[in-house]
Amino acid sequence: MPIRPRLKRCRRRSWGLPARPFILRKIYFSDRVDPGYNLAVEEYLLGQAASEDDILFLWQNDKTVVIGRNQNPWKECDLDVLEQKGCRLVRRLSGGGAVYHDLGNLNFTFISRFHPNCVRDNIEIVINAIRSYGIDAVFSGKNDIQVGAFKVSGNAYFEQNNFICHHGTLLLDSDLSQLATILTASKLKLESKGINSVKARVINLKALNPAITVPGFKQALVTAFTNRPAATAEPNHPERSSESVPETIPADNESFLTAADRQAIAKIETKYHSWDWNYGASPAFNVAIARRYEWGEVELLLVVNDGIIDQIAVSTDALDVDLANRIKNGLIATAFDEKQIFDRIIPAAYQKCLNKSCSALSHNG
Repeated sequence: MPIRPRLKRCRRRSWGLPARPFILRKIYFSDRVDPGYNLAVEEYLLGQAASEDDILFLWQNDKTVVIGRNQNPWKECDLDVLEQKGCRLVRRLSGGGAVYHDLGNLNFTFISRFHPNCVRDNIEIVINAIRSYGIDAVFSGKNDIQVGAFKVSGNAYFEQNNFICHHGTLLLDSDLSQLATILTASKLKLESKGINSVKARVINLKALNPAITVPGFKQALVTAFTNRPAATAEPNHPERSSESVPETIPADNESFLTAADRQAIAKIETKYHSWDWNYGASPAFNVAIARRYEWGEVELLLVVNDGIIDQIAVSTDALDVDLANRIKNGLIATAFDEKQIFDRIIPAAYQKCLNKSCSALSHNG
């Protein structure tokens, strides 16, 4: 069922002979900058797509790190800095590396029936939009769009029920200093089975053409998408390749978002806002962390599975021999959170030992 979850939509049909299928091109714009909501809408559109649908969804997130399906958030970014800057972290369904989103970044999603050339064709749409600003962009590697030696777009995709969901980023006028600061793991020693992000040199498209704006580039993508010959949408189905005739749906028409649509999207959104999905779905990893307090140093060697501490080894030069066991008891089977460990759990364990010692001294006295 077509929807408009606070989105604007137009559609474009490719009419063939009356008895043959047609392509229904749909374009959605999200006006919300919540990553959980936008990824939920994307997942919902994918689940609702019909065989004739050719969908473009344009959206933005404010101050967000989006990690790949098999990545470890503790390895991909500095979570303390993330919290200090008021940023959010969310895990997407596709693989690939971690990316930083802000309002200078534009995200695109293509959803259609899978065919061998669909990713290549979608990339060509994005490249054509970039070239409309006089910038010579090329497809480089497995999932990047580059201008010269610099990356301007990263792409990822996954298949579901013979449909493809292909999404990517576009650096239009992003805060690259924030990107570099946040996408740098903290200095804890960590061995992970997760997928590392490959760091690349990046550049904003606005630096190459100051006339570029987010609204303007959205329109450039829409133009490239609607001008794509229908024949390239599915080369093995010539009956779907007839001339396109646009049909525009008014931007203020909210009738496409039913109560059932809202409920379904909200249910999906809960996943993207949950700790279990964003952190708990992490690959297993081993981590060594340490901090010095005024009363001594504590070093922890941890084995973490699905974000939960499974095994602990504690070394400390603190005088109280019970401290190591108290720290273990306070951490085992809890969520791995470096800040909580050092700022709350270890000091609480030390305070219990201290209270016990004071009580013993008082009793002996």
